[in-house]
Amino acid sequence: MKKVILVVMILGIGLFFSACEKPKETLETTQKQEILDNLGILMNNGEKLIVNQKNTQDKTQNFKNIEPKKVNVLRDLLVTTNKKNIKMLFFFTTWCEPCIAILAHLENLQKQFGEEISIYGIAIDDLVGEVENLQQSIEVFIQENQYLLPLAYGENRDKLFEALEGIEGIPLIVLYDEKGEYIIHYLGAIPEEMMEFDLSQSVAKMRAK
Repeated sequence: MKKVILVVMILGIGLFFSACEKPKETLETTQKQEILDNLGILMNNGEKLIVNQKNTQDKTQNFKNIEPKKVNVLRDLLVTTNKKNIKMLFFFTTWCEPCIAILAHLENLQKQFGEEISIYGIAIDDLVGEVENLQQSIEVFIQENQYLLPLAYGENRDKLFEALEGIEGIPLIVLYDEKGEYIIHYLGAIPEEMMEFDLSQSVAKMRAK
């Protein structure tokens, strides 16, 4: 009987602290906001992505709902540049064959939509594995694939990667509108027609504003 009472007391104490502690989601949001405070990611053509963390704290949240929610962290970013157009972020590694295969599609889309979209490559070779010389790997990648789109492989990529808590896989492509708001993302090699359709819809909305 004493053992049963002791177990109940321990469980009661555990539930009390679980219900009263600050939700983990809020703590994570605060940490991300500190990391993503006008975070600048410089491209090799001189352009700069500015990434911020949106304030996603739910003021209606109460302690009754302590079940952790699965969130789309990409949706919580604001991605802006000095251009008021659609931004496409392309996370890749130089050794990823599906990433290389999709390059021609990205270049086709850039030609089709012109200045209404901007495509930015973000290399993450060194963030997902050990790389002896990232600069050399990037130079070879650019030369072998005739890659002409803006590309980031310098500082602050690690901070963005940390805020994203890693990514599910590559290639990862994310669209943000002219205000920097999330539109949609694609994981893996996908048809060019799918991206073209979503871009057409987004560009049409942008023109209508």
